[in-house]
Amino acid sequence: MDTADIQKKCTEFVKTLGVPGFIVFGWQKPKNEFGFVYSNHAMPPSVVLKGMAFVLQDFVNKKF
Repeated sequence: MDTADIQKKCTEFVKTLGVPGFIVFGWQKPKNEFGFVYSNHAMPPSVVLKGMAFVLQDFVNKKF
C-alpha cells in the first residue's frame, strides 16, 4: 500500500466518525523506512496546531 492509499483510508476513517477530527498516522515501510500522513476533517487550523503542540509536548515529556 502506498502513501496515497494510506492517506485516503485515514481521511475516510476520520469522516466516518461523524465529528470534526484530526489524526496523524505513522507506519513502518520496508527496509526500515517510515511514513507519516495526516487527515483533517472540519477542524480549524488553529485548533489543529494547538492539539499537535500539546501532543508533541506530551510525547517528549513521557519519552525523553
